[in-house]
Amino acid sequence: MHKITLSTVAIMIMSLDIYADVNITQETEVNTIANNNFIKNIDGYVRTAYENHNVAHDKTYTDAAIGGKLHIESTSYYGVSIGSSFYTSNALGTSDNRGLVPFRGKIANSYSILGEAYIQAQLGNTLIKIGRQEIETPFAQVDDIGIVPNTFEAYIVKNNDIKDTTLFLGQIQKMAGVDAKMVDGFTRVNGDNNMQVIGITYEGIENLNLNAWYYHLKDAEIDNISYIEANYETQNATMGYGLGVQYSKQTYTEQEDASIYGLTASLSHISSGITLCTAYNKVEGNAITSGFGGGPFFSNSEYLIIDNAGANGSQTRFGLEFDGSAVGIDGLTLGLSKVILKNQEKQESTELDVVASYEVNKHIEMHMIYSDLDGKNIGEDTAKHLRVFANYTF
Repeated sequence: MHKITLSTVAIMIMSLDIYADVNITQETEVNTIANNNFIKNIDGYVRTAYENHNVAHDKTYTDAAIGGKLHIESTSYYGVSIGSSFYTSNALGTSDNRGLVPFRGKIANSYSILGEAYIQAQLGNTLIKIGRQEIETPFAQVDDIGIVPNTFEAYIVKNNDIKDTTLFLGQIQKMAGVDAKMVDGFTRVNGDNNMQVIGITYEGIENLNLNAWYYHLKDAEIDNISYIEANYETQNATMGYGLGVQYSKQTYTEQEDASIYGLTASLSHISSGITLCTAYNKVEGNAITSGFGGGPFFSNSEYLIIDNAGANGSQTRFGLEFDGSAVGIDGLTLGLSKVILKNQEKQESTELDVVASYEVNKHIEMHMIYSDLDGKNIGEDTAKHLRVFANYTF
């Protein structure tokens, strides 16, 4: 890994129009390679971020960085293609990382990493992908909350032979990124035993999404994670409705197992752009984990997650969202939510979040997240936290 300067990223972006997007079909693949149109797609983003963490009875911690992603994928040759993504995060000023989403690496403040480097084959309705890659599953996911997201070294297979159904098989070996042991380097997920994943998603019933997953981590403290989820969403001319349920069983190798139940509901008024939502999770038995990423649990917030509740804990979230397009401000979204977490001693921790997002156009967007956190009963900070992002995608 080597430090990359902003000028390098800028040069990459300015060079994009050298390559034309190519719509590849089976008939033209050989001719495309012969004509040296090797690059199918180049995309990515440049991101600037600032965060401020004001801890009660302590001091204010700050950080800022600029970075991004450059992704290149080749054209397909008889269904086979290769791709890579280069990520970089460059520190602006000095920082003390306590309580902050990690913009900086452990090896160096500014860092760059080859987060994706894969070969993939599309064989009919089956996709095989091997190497470093971004993955989205309930307990292993990108969780893009900083400059550089989580990426994984893995072997995955996706199949869509069954109508409205996606089957997922995978072995995840290493990860790097914001939730990894080392932000700026790939480390093993579960030693030499790795993590095996199987999942199924079914969308054959109108407005309903069903999915089930199983994760195996041999000899880990939590060695098996089972998960099921169902979500129903619909709307008419005036109202929108949503309902979701979830359940996870997590087995410990040497301790009591854990179970968690979840429920979420939402109600939207279309013409006003207002959505009300609520979510609840309850743990029975031992403490649970959200896995390798932000986790799937409905009540998780910016800071407090159901993992923090420990054994037999619970968490409730209430939210309000406003879609600015209802009053002619396209691209504007405002959100307000309150989270109440209780441990098994019924001690409470709370979090109030204010979120604002504005999509200026298809390339530029801005995000602001303000959190007022009271985490003293679970060993977390009592603090006021601000994060601001500006993204340019290409």
